[in-house]
Amino acid sequence: MATLMPSRIADISQAPLDAGSITAALQPWRKRLSLRHLLRWVVGGIIAGLILACLVLLIARLVPWAGAQYWALGCGLACVILALGGALWALPSLAGSSRIVDARLSLHDRMGTAWELRDQSSVLARLQRHDALEQLAHYTPARAVSLRVPRSTLLLSGLMALLLALLIVLPNPMNDVLKQQAAFQAKIASQVKAIDKIRQELAQQPATSPTQQKQIDQVLQDLQAKLQQAQNESQAQQAIADAQAKLDQLRNPQSANRAQGHAAASSSLQNSQNSSLSALGQALANNDSKAQAKALQDLASQVSKMTPQQRSDLAQQIEKAANQANQNPDLSSALHQLAKAVANGTPSEISDAAGAVQAAAGQDAASQASSASISQASQSLQDLANSLAASTDGTNNNGQSQNQGQGQGQNPGQGQNQDQGQGQNPGQGPGQGQGQGQNPGQGQGQGQGGGGGNSGAGGGNGAGNQQGKTEQVTIPGQIGQGTSTQTNDNNNGIVIPGNSVPYSQVIEQYNQMAHDAIDNSNISPDTKDLVHDYFDTLEGQQ
Repeated sequence: MATLMPSRIADISQAPLDAGSITAALQPWRKRLSLRHLLRWVVGGIIAGLILACLVLLIARLVPWAGAQYWALGCGLACVILALGGALWALPSLAGSSRIVDARLSLHDRMGTAWELRDQSSVLARLQRHDALEQLAHYTPARAVSLRVPRSTLLLSGLMALLLALLIVLPNPMNDVLKQQAAFQAKIASQVKAIDKIRQELAQQPATSPTQQKQIDQVLQDLQAKLQQAQNESQAQQAIADAQAKLDQLRNPQSANRAQGHAAASSSLQNSQNSSLSALGQALANNDSKAQAKALQDLASQVSKMTPQQRSDLAQQIEKAANQANQNPDLSSALHQLAKAVANGTPSEISDAAGAVQAAAGQDAASQASSASISQASQSLQDLANSLAASTDGTNNNGQSQNQGQGQGQNPGQGQNQDQGQGQNPGQGPGQGQGQGQNPGQGQGQGQGGGGGNSGAGGGNGAGNQQGKTEQVTIPGQIGQGTSTQTNDNNNGIVIPGNSVPYSQVIEQYNQMAHDAIDNSNISPDTKDLVHDYFDTLEGQQ
C-alpha cells in the first residue's frame, strides 16, 4: 500500500484539473439553475400581475373608472416584465452556482472550495478539485434540479385567472355611471362650443361699447372654464346661474326706467298733429339718429314761420312729452329745454336744445343696445341650462316634472294680484302664491302648477294675502316638462311647456337664489318671512 500512494498522487497531479475543468463542470449546473430561476420569477410575476389586475377591476366596481381594464392589463404586463427583468439581473454566476450545488447536493463546500482554488497548482489544491469533481460526477443537473412548479403556486394562479375572467365577463354596475358621465362631458363640450358662438355674435354687435363687450366676454370665458371643471349637472347649472347673475350686475340699474321714459316720450310725440314732432317721435322709437336730426331741423324751420300762439301750442305738446319722459331725466330735461326754446322762437336756443335731445336719445340707444346684449347673453345661457337639464335628466326621471305658471287678474276695489305656482317632485309638487295690492284694499291671489310624467303628476298651489301696497317678488326658476295652469279671480293664466328637472337637483339652487333676491331688496318683513317659510317647506319634502 505504501508503495502505491505516491504513484496515485503522481497520476492525479499530472491530470489536467485546472480552472477550465471546474468551469466546464459547473456550466451545465449553472444553465439548469438559471432556467429554474427564470421560471420561478416569471411565474411569480404572473401571479402578482393577476392579483394586481383583479384589484384594479374590483376598485372599478366601487368607483367609476373609465380606463380600468387598460390599467389592469398594463399592471399585469408590467409585473411580468419587471419579474423577467429582475430574473435576468439576478441570474446565478459560476461562483453562486457552485454554492447552490454544494447546498443542494450536500457536498460540504467541495465545489465552492474548488472554485476558489481553481487557479492554484499545488498538489493539495489539485487533490481537492479532483475530489470535488468526482463527487459532482455522481449527479446530473436534470435529476438534481427540478423545473416543476409547486402545486400550490399552480392553484393560486388558476384561482386568480378565474377571478380575473369573472371580473371581465360579469357586468360592471359602474359602466352606467361612466356612460352618464361621458354623455355629460359630451354635452358640456357642446355647451362650451355654443358659448364660443355666443361670444362671436356679441363681438359683432357694433352698438355695444367695447368696454361692455369686454366685460360680457370675460363673464362668458369664466363660465367656459367652470363648465369644463364641472363634475355633474348641478355644478354646471350653478355655474350658468352665477354667470347670469354676473351679467345682471352689468346692467345699468336705471336702464329699464330710461327705456320706459324714452318709449313714453316717443309715443306722446307720435300722437302729435305736427308732422315734425310725429317724425321725431317715430325716430326716437326706432333709435334712428339721422331721422332725429332731420326731424329737428324740420321743426326748427317750422318754428321760424309760426306765430307766437302756434309756437306756444307746439311747446305745450313738447312739454307734454317731456312730462311723459319723467323716468328718463336726461331726455325729459332736453325736451323741456326744447319746449322752452320753441316757445321763445330763438334759433340758437332751438339748435342747442335739438343737440341736447339728440345727445339724450343717443345715450338711450347705447343703453338699450347694452341691455339688449346682456339680455341676449343671459337668455342664451338660460337656453343652455334648459338644454343641459333636458339631456341629462329627461331620459331617466319618469313621472317627475317641474312646472311654472303665471297669472294676473284684476277686480274693482281689490287691487291687482299676481301669483306664481310651481310644482316639482314625483307625484306631488308644491306651489307659491303672492299678492300685490296697488290700491288701498286687499289683494289675494292663488296659483296652481301641475305636471304629468309617464307614471306620476306634480301639482302645486299657493296663496298670498297682503294688506295695502306691497312689492312684487320674482323668484327665478327653470321650466319643466308637462303643463301648468293658474287661476286668479276666475281668470286663466299662462300655460308653459318645458322639460323635466329633478326636484333634488334644483331646489337648493332655487332656495339660495330666492333668499339672495329678497334679502337684498326693499321687501316688507312679512313677505320675506312668507318666501322663507315656503322654501323651508320645500326642503322638508325632499
